[in-house]
Amino acid sequence: MHVRLQRKLADKIDGIDLSNYEVGDVIDLPERKARILVAEGWGVIERRSREGGSIVLAFRRVDDPGPLSEEHTDISRAS
Repeated sequence: MHVRLQRKLADKIDGIDLSNYEVGDVIDLPERKARILVAEGWGVIERRSREGGSIVLAFRRVDDPGPLSEEHTDISRAS
């Protein structure tokens, strides 16, 4: 599973070695490790489209004060 690293505060996060990666890098991880990084807010799942571009799927809790702006995270107001 491909994960784009969104934040990195240490070389090892939740037991996953990130020492060779920087913020913005796409990492190919086993599904369990990828989902841990996403759940903890360290990364987002990235999927390749058929045209060769990438689609980033971000799964975040509403109360997570992560790096995205409020207008992008609060979908309840988009009506």
